[in-house]
Amino acid sequence: MPRCKLSTKFVPATCAWVMLLGCTGGYFYFPCQWLFSKLQTWGFLVPLCQGILTLFVIANFSLATFMNPGIIPRASSDEDRDDDFRLPLYKNVEISGITVRMKWCATCQFYRPPRCSHCSVCNHCIETFDHHCPWVNNCIGRRNYRFFVLFLVSLSVHMVAIFSQCLVFVLHNSDDLSAVGVIVTLVIMCITGVLFVPVLGLAGFHSILVSRGRTTNEQVTGKFRSGFNPFSRGCCWNCCRTLWSPLYPNVDALSREACRKRHPYSLPTSPRAVPAIASEHQVKLYIDNGNGVRSKGGAALYTQMTPVSCVPEVESSPIWRQTTV
Repeated sequence: MPRCKLSTKFVPATCAWVMLLGCTGGYFYFPCQWLFSKLQTWGFLVPLCQGILTLFVIANFSLATFMNPGIIPRASSDEDRDDDFRLPLYKNVEISGITVRMKWCATCQFYRPPRCSHCSVCNHCIETFDHHCPWVNNCIGRRNYRFFVLFLVSLSVHMVAIFSQCLVFVLHNSDDLSAVGVIVTLVIMCITGVLFVPVLGLAGFHSILVSRGRTTNEQVTGKFRSGFNPFSRGCCWNCCRTLWSPLYPNVDALSREACRKRHPYSLPTSPRAVPAIASEHQVKLYIDNGNGVRSKGGAALYTQMTPVSCVPEVESSPIWRQTTV
């Protein structure tokens, strides 16, 4: 995807926010207020439930938009001058018996970890890259993917609730279709009806990806389509990992903090200071120099799923510095 101009970069995200807040505000001002007065005993439940759902939608939308998706900081100038790390064309890691190839990133100057990809729009390597979403003006990666999925699911429920209540309001006021409230409600129904199919389809698509332990990038490029996916742990575990696993640390912020302390490669090592998510897989590292000759490197622990209290020593190679904290 080509890089967007600054003048058009925020247009899709701005339109999304305007439609979400505008339609929701019009709903609360006309149909919701009418239902509240019409349903005398249980009328208070309509704005209460819909208000909680609206706050949940906006909170997840905001987190998906403004949260760091998992940017891996670029190699420092010292690492960039070290040719030993970039002589091989590829490096291979063996995860659960499956060999996964890591590609050298010419922009960030390090070998991309498994499931990592360079976003041409953001111009950064994103950990567990899913896709770049123009509607949130952000990449969807390891840190904000759960909020993006929750936003899609909650938005689908939100749209169904608004459309159904607006329909009830219009039917009960069909004798006065020229009223301002009815016209605004009809506009809200049109916008909601047009956007409901793509939003619901996208929510269903990502729900399937979550259950299979895949990303959009892996699904589109066909990775693991004809073989075993080493990152999948079963439907239930994949869903639990996406929704309730500890939040992956902000490696970019940790790297900047370490640079300010003049220790560019140092990261927290005490048991309480380690916020990483470590894997149960022992990863074997290989170097592929492009001639079919592979040399085996030391074992390293790749950060992936299960929280741990401490992390053993790993290699000083830039990739393990970037992916293991």
